Amino acid sequence: MTLTKHPYADDFYDVPAQKPAVSIALDRVGVHGQRVLLDVADELFGGVRELLCDARAEVSLAAGQRGIHMSRIEGAFVNAPGALPLAEIASAIAREVRDTQTQESARVTLRAFAPLRTRTRVTGLASPDTVEVAAVAVAGPQPSAGLSLAATNITACPCMQGYALSELVGELGLSPDEGRRLMERVPIATHSQKGRVRVEVTAPDAGRLPDYAFLHRLVDGQTTLTQELLKRPDEYDLVRRSHLRPQFVEDVVRGVAEGLARGLAQSAAVLEGVELDVSAESYESIHGHDISARLRIPATALLADLSLLK
Repeated sequence: MTLTKHPYADDFYDVPAQKPAVSIALDRVGVHGQRVLLDVADELFGGVRELLCDARAEVSLAAGQRGIHMSRIEGAFVNAPGALPLAEIASAIAREVRDTQTQESARVTLRAFAPLRTRTRVTGLASPDTVEVAAVAVAGPQPSAGLSLAATNITACPCMQGYALSELVGELGLSPDEGRRLMERVPIATHSQKGRVRVEVTAPDAGRLPDYAFLHRLVDGQTTLTQELLKRPDEYDLVRRSHLRPQFVEDVVRGVAEGLARGLAQSAAVLEGVELDVSAESYESIHGHDISARLRIPATALLADLSLLK
């Protein structure tokens, strides 16, 4: 039996293109929970690294259209370029989603846990570590692109070190100066806890963003990052470093923000329109609650606050 195609079949079966029963424009319609394999380029990965990304793609929807064309979003993921920074890949996908849906704007988020090639500081062994990387891109009247990196850290509480030092100074009969010098050289008892630090940079276009290697060096320099493989000498080194630099979450956020500002001040990037977002969490070891801190600020405002604006 041969089926004859009706001349209006395409229009009839293109249900998403039909007029909706209620003509109201929607801010975002999209898909999430999608996993996409992408070839991502960054110095942090030693070149190009294949990452399995959790993907979200959303698009605005005009009042006169019933729904989005789902297969076109899947096609944008399939057609994603490779061997580029993640923010540039997200931007390319967002533009294709916007164009193939013929809507005003589209937003794409890509997130992955990326393996790192790290070495322990004392024994030099390879540690199988990861960081969370993400990129968000918007295609539309106000385009933007952003990238973020989050890593696990350890902090030691400064408050209890003061009590422990006072007791130690009293027991040993040390002067205040001798106590301060001791604190600079020897780890002083206090409670410590695992935490998480995250830094994000957003700009009008992906070409003005730093790379993940820069963000990782920044975070690693401003707090004590954990590692998976730690032989006892490495474990002591990590604990010692965190106790010699005790930090509140407030200290972590401020230190990362200052380091980010100084790094951007030394770069040749145009910083007008660049937004910074730094946050940290502390999963408290002696409390039932946890603690967090956050700073969201334009790059130029932070540079001005620190008197680093060129």
